[in-house]
Amino acid sequence: MIRRAALAAAVIAALAPATAHAGDAAGLDAVVQAALAEPGDPVQLGVWLGAPTGAPIYQLAATRAMPAASVVKTAILVELFAAHAGHLDDPLGAAADAVLADDKHPAMAPFSAAQRKEVRAGLQGASVRRVGAIMMGSQRASNAVYNGAASLAIASLGGPARLTAALRARDPAFGGVAIGRYMLAARTPNDNTATPAALAAVLAGVASGALPGVDAATAEAMAEVMMQIRDPALGVRHHKDGNLDNDPMVVIRTGFYARGGVPTT
Repeated sequence: MIRRAALAAAVIAALAPATAHAGDAAGLDAVVQAALAEPGDPVQLGVWLGAPTGAPIYQLAATRAMPAASVVKTAILVELFAAHAGHLDDPLGAAADAVLADDKHPAMAPFSAAQRKEVRAGLQGASVRRVGAIMMGSQRASNAVYNGAASLAIASLGGPARLTAALRARDPAFGGVAIGRYMLAARTPNDNTATPAALAAVLAGVASGALPGVDAATAEAMAEVMMQIRDPALGVRHHKDGNLDNDPMVVIRTGFYARGGVPTT
């Protein structure tokens, strides 16, 4: 049986292809509103679609904070690589290894004993770049190691609250991103949330290389560890998606297109 997810949050935070223009907004809105009007459980939707700079081509509830699932990992990646700029191929460090060894650390506690063993085997001594690639999904790993990499990154950056503060200090446009928990931890009382506009700002920064306090080579490295799909017409889609199958259910799609290493506009 297929049903619509109750209170699902779907976000598109994308940088527009060169063929998109403001006239597309009305047609896109008609498609979106028709989908929302379909029979089924209620759905919350947020959209931001546009170019790296300037006004969005289309947005809907773009300032509404919603559960962010795994797309929050792009924001985590920004702070992780920025903190280790120039040393991305060095190990994340002894402090990270200490987190991996501690069953009671909040980054490790959500995993079963078997999963913790798996996470340690996959991440012990891992480089910053490897941790980033695994948590972004471009380097294949089990689900436990994939989420363990993100939690290890959060821990290495001082935990959820300090990471959230760092993002907001880097760029006020990132203020709609809130890291409230480690991966796989209970979603209550705190969840990882984001607004479509804030996710779009993070993606625009990575795509354009215009991240405050981040050099161009480090920003390029962020784009390179994202999952990539080549489209003959639009270029390379760098993307990060997210899904949660517990209440409220969440489906999120984020990404940007680039041609020849240059984001399309």
